[in-house]
Amino acid sequence: MLRRTFLMFVLGLLIAAPTPVAASGARVDRLEGFGTVLATAMPENFPVASLMRADCSRLIRIERPDGSASEVMDCQLSDEPVMIPAFQGVRPSQAFVLTGGACQWISDYWGNTTGGTVLASSFRYTVTPSGHVHALSEYPAEPLSCE
Repeated sequence: MLRRTFLMFVLGLLIAAPTPVAASGARVDRLEGFGTVLATAMPENFPVASLMRADCSRLIRIERPDGSASEVMDCQLSDEPVMIPAFQGVRPSQAFVLTGGACQWISDYWGNTTGGTVLASSFRYTVTPSGHVHALSEYPAEPLSCE
């Protein structure tokens, strides 16, 4: 009886478990080991003293069956300077969160895989005082045309 109850419990868990993304028809791709540039502050005279380079350990892109997609990135701020010295930022003393809407974020996935520019419909990232960056960006099924 105990064995049957345990089997029913396990079967119930399997049925109730969420379907993996790939099994639902979505495509998942992963990039590792690339660099990017991010804001670490948003002063009135942005981008002065606001930008830092970051080394990204991974980016996961999940494209849904309808063509829309999400990208999640994990990065670490770098000590390598940005191209224009006046724009060089510093690590924030407290968590810095930046969010934005359409046409304000460029996909690092497409920039690194095809060299193309694909713009997000929204984004959000957090930079911690230790320099860890976690970013999430969303993309519509039809690429945005931003002018």
